[in-house]
Amino acid sequence: MTPVCEGFGMIGLHWKIISLIAGLTLLGLAPACLAAGNGTAEQRAAAANEILLDNHRIVNMLDDVLAFYDQAASESLARQRLLWKRTVERKYSDFFNRAVFRNADQDLRLAMVDRFLELLPERIDQVRQYNQTAAENVYQALLNFKYRFPDYKQQRDIYIGISLFTFDGTVRAVNNDLGLPDTLCLGADVLSGYGLDQSKIVMVHELFHLYHYNILLGSAFHLARAGLVFNHDIFTHMIAAYVPLMVEGMAVAASEQIYPGFPETMYIHFTPEELDSQEANLVDNAQAFLNMMREGYLPYQYEKWFSGTYDGIPKRGGYLLGYEVTKRALSGATLDQLARMTPSQLGQEAEAQLSAIVTSGLVVMAGGQ
Repeated sequence: MTPVCEGFGMIGLHWKIISLIAGLTLLGLAPACLAAGNGTAEQRAAAANEILLDNHRIVNMLDDVLAFYDQAASESLARQRLLWKRTVERKYSDFFNRAVFRNADQDLRLAMVDRFLELLPERIDQVRQYNQTAAENVYQALLNFKYRFPDYKQQRDIYIGISLFTFDGTVRAVNNDLGLPDTLCLGADVLSGYGLDQSKIVMVHELFHLYHYNILLGSAFHLARAGLVFNHDIFTHMIAAYVPLMVEGMAVAASEQIYPGFPETMYIHFTPEELDSQEANLVDNAQAFLNMMREGYLPYQYEKWFSGTYDGIPKRGGYLLGYEVTKRALSGATLDQLARMTPSQLGQEAEAQLSAIVTSGLVVMAGGQ
């Protein structure tokens, strides 16, 4: 069977369960008998699990990963590949095929696994330590997220997995064939190298994506006599450059609201030097992104603004730019209101705020002449 965390009973520390129930009481979600301390620890744990995960599970594959490493550490690369596929990859095939490998061909898949096997010995102790509190940290992130967004409902299982060092946290289409992001996937091989504060910021950032995607995608479908019908007009807006700009910027803002008081570099996951450089070029970057929006760039044309390092494009520049746009938008609306905007409305907001950034920069330049 797939190992799952069926509640805090697995953690084994009663004060953690009590802390969780206290948090649920503040949310108004805990049954009165449990909030008052009645019932067994197992009942309190089951209630907390039911409420926070909405009857879904945390699927933690790290015990299998650690068992694999203990068995394979001294084996040849060929033997390690075989053991990895047999004991981990096949067991969690949906996760690996849909969240990690996705469109990779067999050669690229092999290269990804080989790189992971090469890097794993240096990270295995951190993964082992991370596994001790991994489920607890997810529950805590969910509790804090639901405190800020109490209407959020967990609709799928959450995976604590291995990303083959390709992501720390992401939302991927694990449970549907339409490519619609529906599942929170955590890459413990990457997260285990973070501090606790950075790790929890990643989790609520991705939880906001789930929350926001549910709203956005919910507006893209409607029931008709023929069945579920997709709104093509909304889809046209969904693939426009301003949607990921706003989606990422709002997720950064959400993580800041849930865990306030950290440097901006923590929320955007930049170094101080990267932040200073992009802030110095904010006006130019805003103009460049505006041009992409107005010219109708497609995902393959603008995706470099949200990943990797490319010549002539600020590294992950869409995150800071989206955050700056969202900060300005929040002067006239709440984050909850922004989250309920249609894709078309998000485009209008992005256009207005990017234009304001460019205009303010031009005014400053003119004043300095």
